[in-house]
Amino acid sequence: MVFNFVVLFTLFFLLGAVIDIIVNLDEFHKIAEVTSEDGDFLAQVLALLRVAIGFEGPRLFQVFSYLHGVIAVGAMGFTAANMLRSREFVAIMAAGISLRRISFPFLYVMVGISVLALLNQEYMLPRVAPLLLRNHQESGGKTVSSFSIPFTPDQSGALLLSPSLNPETGVMEEPSFLERDEKGRMIRQVRASSAKWDSKTNAGWILEEGLVVLISFDESTGQATTSMPLEVEFYETELSPYILTLHRYGQYVGMLGMSQLNNMLNAAGSFDEPMLRRHWYSRFASIALNVLAMMIVIPFFVTKNAVVVSRQAIKCGGIVLTILFGGMVAMLMPLEGIPAVVSVFLPAIVLIPIALFREITIQT
Repeated sequence: MVFNFVVLFTLFFLLGAVIDIIVNLDEFHKIAEVTSEDGDFLAQVLALLRVAIGFEGPRLFQVFSYLHGVIAVGAMGFTAANMLRSREFVAIMAAGISLRRISFPFLYVMVGISVLALLNQEYMLPRVAPLLLRNHQESGGKTVSSFSIPFTPDQSGALLLSPSLNPETGVMEEPSFLERDEKGRMIRQVRASSAKWDSKTNAGWILEEGLVVLISFDESTGQATTSMPLEVEFYETELSPYILTLHRYGQYVGMLGMSQLNNMLNAAGSFDEPMLRRHWYSRFASIALNVLAMMIVIPFFVTKNAVVVSRQAIKCGGIVLTILFGGMVAMLMPLEGIPAVVSVFLPAIVLIPIALFREITIQT
């Protein structure tokens, strides 16, 4: 099964990468022309290959994260179909071994692949996340381009504005923090030439050439008075580079490791704590979902009866796609009044009796 998994995963990845390269060949060619030092044909071909591989290569970890469960079930189907075709199940039953015992190696491999996916999610995806956020026009760079931060409120109501944030280095250029009173009037402005997120405390931004200006209002006349700028070195807020990147790229949260999610949860007033907790728990709930899906579809192939493999494969594919992709959507869906730890594992809890029933009723 492991060999079939490697083959299927390689084919899936290469097929998707080749299609993407062909569709976006013009964009890759334009970037290759710019980055190529020599103008001859061979140099441009090598530059084109370098740009294409540099763009598609990091997606290997993303494809593994998203499709490892489906591909593992497909590998089980090919392995069991070969055993069924060669009548190995008949020989196993003749030796007095129950076919239910044959399902355990498949489940062990699924657990191993799921744990490997968890390690990939924790250690590899966060490292290549800036590369995965690039579009095809940015394929020549080593990270997603810096982007501007429009007026973004934090939990205290202060507004953050910046013309440029580099998500890889966590550095903002010319940030401004605007604090307002209950009437919406600006009463304090903090600005700096640049700011870097304090990764030790996860409590705010370390300011470079930071200045703070206080603004007071005469309630009788409404006239504003501005104080002299004072130096300030730190601004406390929960708007970290991770959160700001999440505002910009919604899919970024799925590329973060559990340690990074913990840092965001520990930050004061995380912007959507239940959502972050659902993503944290889903890393383990997905393992249970993969194993239960495997238990449900194994009897389609591990059976003493003569079956039409193609028909069983169609049934298996429909059920697995529904369970894995539908279950993932259900896991991350907010449920009013239900804690995140319960709502995330709810699809697996529902599938447990079905999986046990399917495992018990294997015909042997």
